[in-house]
Amino acid sequence: RLSAGDSSLYLTTQKLGTDLEGRSELMAAPIEQVVSDFPLRPALMGKLVPSAYNLWMGNSRHKSSSGLHHDFHDNLYVLLRGTKRFRLFSPDEAA
Repeated sequence: RLSAGDSSLYLTTQKLGTDLEGRSELMAAPIEQVVSDFPLRPALMGKLVPSAYNLWMGNSRHKSSSGLHHDFHDNLYVLLRGTKRFRLFSPDEAA
């Protein structure tokens, strides 16, 4: 698709394995391959302990949307280039 000129690319990794005791692992490929390039606990996280590291990468000439969803864990969102708009709703607004 890329060689045909398709520029709407998206990469995601979320499926985590489990360790020998059945606990979810902290990260999966391709994050495992770049883990030495960034701190696992940036100073701005304070004493928070990450439960997982996920990676989403996208490229689109047109606007895209992840759609309305609920994340079960707290998030630290890092945007390397471009813009991202978040619309947050109060739990009171749930139907």
